[in-house]
Amino acid sequence: MILRSVTSRLVFLYCLLLVLLGAVFLAFTVFSFRHYTNATITSNLTTRAQEIWNVSQGALDQPARLTQIIERRFSPESEDRFIRITAGGRLLYRSGRPSNRGFDPERVPALAGLGGSRMIGALILVSRAFPDPQHGTVVVDSGQSYQFAQTVEKELATSLFVGLPVLLLAAAVAGYFLMRGALAPVEGMINAAETYTFNEPHKRLPTVDTEPRIEALGQALNRMLDRLDSAYSHVNRFSADAAHELRTPLTIIRGELELVAGGEKRPEDIERALSNALEEMTRLSALVDNLITLSRMESMWGKRAHAAVDLKELAEETMDQMGLLAVEKQISLTRPSGASVVVAGDRERLKQILVNLIDNAIKYTRDGGEVSVAVGIDGENGFVTVEDSGIGIDPAHQERVFDRFYRVSPDRGEVGAGLGLAIVKSICQAHGGTASVRSVPEIGSCFKIEIPLFAPDKKMAAVESTAASARGIS
Repeated sequence: MILRSVTSRLVFLYCLLLVLLGAVFLAFTVFSFRHYTNATITSNLTTRAQEIWNVSQGALDQPARLTQIIERRFSPESEDRFIRITAGGRLLYRSGRPSNRGFDPERVPALAGLGGSRMIGALILVSRAFPDPQHGTVVVDSGQSYQFAQTVEKELATSLFVGLPVLLLAAAVAGYFLMRGALAPVEGMINAAETYTFNEPHKRLPTVDTEPRIEALGQALNRMLDRLDSAYSHVNRFSADAAHELRTPLTIIRGELELVAGGEKRPEDIERALSNALEEMTRLSALVDNLITLSRMESMWGKRAHAAVDLKELAEETMDQMGLLAVEKQISLTRPSGASVVVAGDRERLKQILVNLIDNAIKYTRDGGEVSVAVGIDGENGFVTVEDSGIGIDPAHQERVFDRFYRVSPDRGEVGAGLGLAIVKSICQAHGGTASVRSVPEIGSCFKIEIPLFAPDKKMAAVESTAASARGIS
């Protein structure tokens, strides 16, 4: 349970790494010391064997004089050394037992001048052979007790074995406080997040004077809070607008029904009340249908599999069906020309876009005006433009005409409620496309939608990803 803390886990891993590094360092140090001492002693013994041969050549036939020379020059017993000289298998000299009793000279085996060094118990021995005209091959064995080096090696290993845990403990304590200090900004973010509520929508996590990656995390979380705050505000506004829009027809229907139920009325009064109630009920039903459409566009239910759709053919079909509306206002409808443009989409939803745009264009164009529809290709997208010679849109309202329940009244310039263009935008985003408008008051408006072209060899997952990104930005 203790290791559930990030600080504890980091310190534990940090200490484990130090233990491994300490063990490697201990082994490497002891091994290096042993290798170095062996190499140094072997080099010294090789040189000493040469010196022994140099000083003993003239005294090989004089054992007493040879012993005196060796004892005076090299002091083998007091220096814990081993010296042995043999000629033709005959022992000419052998040193006595060393002062540290580290080895027994009589039990040291003969190496017959094989060269190199050998470890015999606590003795390092080097054997060299030298030719001599009178005695044949003379073998000089030079050795040194290794007890002192072994003692130093053990003390070094003990010092490291005891010292490293102390250093490890100190490093762990220091690491713990360093980790606590490094993670202090995270603790601050946690505390700030715990106090965050929608009653304080503009409160954000602190990111000042923190480590770069932690600061990046804080900024990313703050951007997420910005999006959540925007979504929460949008939902609140949407709920308020929807409630207001639904309340009006319900109030009218209730009033008309109360009028019918309240006492005797003439048939014409009843007929008028029922007609008004039916009209408001129809408007209420259309409003609910539009709300359901918007909800589906933002859910997985609204993301149907996209197929090939000919925009030009769809535009011509829609204009034929809506021609009567234009005829009633004596409005000229210009049909799209040029080649077919095939996009990836849901035919029913794309037709809903065209119906809304053409219907708005006819509605806000004065009698005798013009409405034209054009279809084309722009890069990797197909587009449709619906342009009219109507009343236009004031620049102050153009950025919000695609918002839900936002509409500019053509009569008084008041901000009312509307869902048509919001549905257009949602359908475009569900297809990975965009919707835009440019307008000049009293001259006309041009609405443009762009939808990715149909590509059979590409998966539509890319389109869904683009649509999701577009919804996140809006």
